[in-house]
Amino acid sequence: MNNSFSGQDKDLFPRFSQTEYARRYDAIREAMKKESIDAILISGARGSSEVAYLSNYLAQSPCWLIFPREGEGTVFIHFFNHQPCAKAQSVMDDVRWYGPTPLPTIAEEIRKRGLNKAKIGLVSMRGMAYGHVTELQRQFPDAEFIEFGPQFGCIRRVRSEEELAYLRKSGYLTDLACEVLEDKLRPGMTEQDILSIVYGAYIKNGGDPGIHFIATTNMDNPDRFVPWQKQTSRVLEKGSVVITELTVSYWGYSTQIHRPFAIGKEPSPTYRKLFDAAYQCYESVRKVCKPGTTSEQIIAATSVIEDSGFTSYDSVFHGEAGKSPELGTKSAAHPLERWTLEENMVHVIQPNPITKDFKAGLQLGAAVVVKPHGGEPLHNYPFKFPVCG
Repeated sequence: MNNSFSGQDKDLFPRFSQTEYARRYDAIREAMKKESIDAILISGARGSSEVAYLSNYLAQSPCWLIFPREGEGTVFIHFFNHQPCAKAQSVMDDVRWYGPTPLPTIAEEIRKRGLNKAKIGLVSMRGMAYGHVTELQRQFPDAEFIEFGPQFGCIRRVRSEEELAYLRKSGYLTDLACEVLEDKLRPGMTEQDILSIVYGAYIKNGGDPGIHFIATTNMDNPDRFVPWQKQTSRVLEKGSVVITELTVSYWGYSTQIHRPFAIGKEPSPTYRKLFDAAYQCYESVRKVCKPGTTSEQIIAATSVIEDSGFTSYDSVFHGEAGKSPELGTKSAAHPLERWTLEENMVHVIQPNPITKDFKAGLQLGAAVVVKPHGGEPLHNYPFKFPVCG
C-alpha cells in the first residue's frame, strides 16, 4: 500500500482504511488460491470499478492492473501526464505509464514477474479487446488464461461498512439533486435546463456524474412514459410532468433515485394512480429484500403493477451498472435471471408502471441495502409527487 504521502496529500482524495484494503486483498487472494491462480490481470476504462476496488485509482482513460497472489500490484495507465494525479489517488505505490499501447508493457511485466508459465485470471475479460486476449495467448503459449471476473464480482457485491458509508454519501448527493429540482423547476424551462440543475446540485459537494435520464410530457396528453437517455429542447408548461432516473457517484460508488415532479398543477388522476402503484410496488419489493430472497420472490412482489391495470417497460430491480441481476415485472420484456440476495448487497428498486397504450408512465425508486428486516434505503428524499413552479 502507498505509505509515501504526507499528511496533507492523504487528504486530497477519499480513501478507505488499510484494514479495508487488507480485507479486499485477502478475499481476492483466497479466491485465487482456490483456483491455483498466480496473478490476475484487470483491463479497465474510464471509471473502472474493478481497478478502483484494488487500487483506489478512478481511471479517466484505459488502464490495466496486475495483482499477484503474492507481492505488490501495479497500475498501468494510458496517458503519461495522468501519472501525478493517478499516484495521488492510488494506494498502490507502483503506478506507471504503459506507453502508446498496453500489451508490450504488460507482456514485459508478466515476464519480469516470472509468470510466463503461470495461471492468470482475466477480469473484465468480456470487455477486453479480442486482440489483447489473443496476443497474450500468443506471447505466452505456456501460460493459462482463465476468466476470473465472476469470482471477482461475487466478492465485490457484498459491501463492507466502509463501502456503505460511501454509498450513503452517493445517496445524499442524489437527494440534493431532487431537492434542488423541487425548488427550481417551473414552466418555461427546457429539458437541458433541467439537466443543468441536476449537475449544479452535487458537483460542488464532490459528486461525479452518472446517468441523468430525464423526460417531460403533458399529463393530459402524454407521449413519453420512461425517462429518456438524451434530453431535448422541449419546454415545460403548466401541467407538465418531469420523470427522472438519476445516478450520482461518490468516489466510484453509485446509488440511483427516481422521482416525478408535477409542474404548476396537481398530478392528474392517471399520474396519481401510476405513482400510487409504483410506491406500493417499491415497498412490496423493499420488504422482501432480505438475505435468501430469490428472483422469483422479488418478481412476485411486483404484482401490484399488473393488478393496477398497468404494465412496465424498464427493469424493476437491478444491481451495479443496471445488472447483477436485471429483473422485470411479470409483464416486462426482461427474462428471469436467477439470483439470491445476501446481506449488505446493494440493489436498486425502480418500478416503472406505464399505461398499456404506452403513453403515460413514471419511475419511482431508490437504492437499498439488503438487511434481515428488509431493504434499508440509502436516500432520505421523500417518496412524494411535488408540484413545482
